[in-house]
Amino acid sequence: MNFLEEIRGKYDTLSTVQKRIADYLFTYPEEVCFQSLKEVSESLGVTEVTVLRFTKKIGVGSFVELKKRMKEYLHTRLDMEKTPVRIVGRVGVTLDESNDKEYLYKRFVDNEIAVLKNTYPKNQLERILNAVSLIKQARTVYVVGNELGTAAAGYLTRRLLTIGVHAVDLSAVTRAIYNNYIAQLGAEDVVIMFSTPGYAKYLVNTTKYLEKKNVPQIVITDKESAPVASSATEILVCDNHDLYFYNSVMGFFSVSNALAYFTAMHDLEETTRLRSELAEAREMIGYVGTVN
Repeated sequence: MNFLEEIRGKYDTLSTVQKRIADYLFTYPEEVCFQSLKEVSESLGVTEVTVLRFTKKIGVGSFVELKKRMKEYLHTRLDMEKTPVRIVGRVGVTLDESNDKEYLYKRFVDNEIAVLKNTYPKNQLERILNAVSLIKQARTVYVVGNELGTAAAGYLTRRLLTIGVHAVDLSAVTRAIYNNYIAQLGAEDVVIMFSTPGYAKYLVNTTKYLEKKNVPQIVITDKESAPVASSATEILVCDNHDLYFYNSVMGFFSVSNALAYFTAMHDLEETTRLRSELAEAREMIGYVGTVN
């Protein structure tokens, strides 16, 4: 019996918060191996003492020992080749020194395909359509993200603008500008938030603030139990497994495409009209250049 199976055997004896910690270990075993106690507690939104109580509950003497047991589990899993695991534990520390590029390429492709296959079963059409309804009813759509979520936020904003949705990307603005925009949002707006592990505290605080203001929120994250999800109006969940880095954005970009596609298809006649207006504006205004 491996270490995670031991934890699963004790799962029913854990408190609700302790089950959240166990779920985190099940989902992100690679990250836990190289995170500090503080980083794990902040990722979960719990205190360090709570994490230490969890370690004792599962029969582990310390957080250091927990990380050691997790590393042993990962090495065993890698040797058995039963499931895809990351080829490195952290950037610069190689766990798989194979020079067989064909083998590595196959693993890479298989993982990319698996990310999408694991993403869409978690997002039934009803969820996508609920999110689209929020977008279509909104006065303005504000898109937010940090770290890798910044790229996804910019991509989705561009897609929405292309089909005539009034969208604003707040992922790359200064915190002062960000706070000013967020403070002025109302129930007629909607916020789309991309949040990846370890769940930036200011985004978690943003969701709570927006919930208080009754601002609809579409949260796109990696799991239902993510800290940002508790205040969401609608949640879309993306697999984020990557063989080398900590997070893949493949699922986030694909779900962004789905949102934009179904938003456009919601009223194709209106979308066509809006795109015609945009084309006219581009033709009248012109592109980058100088006046002769």
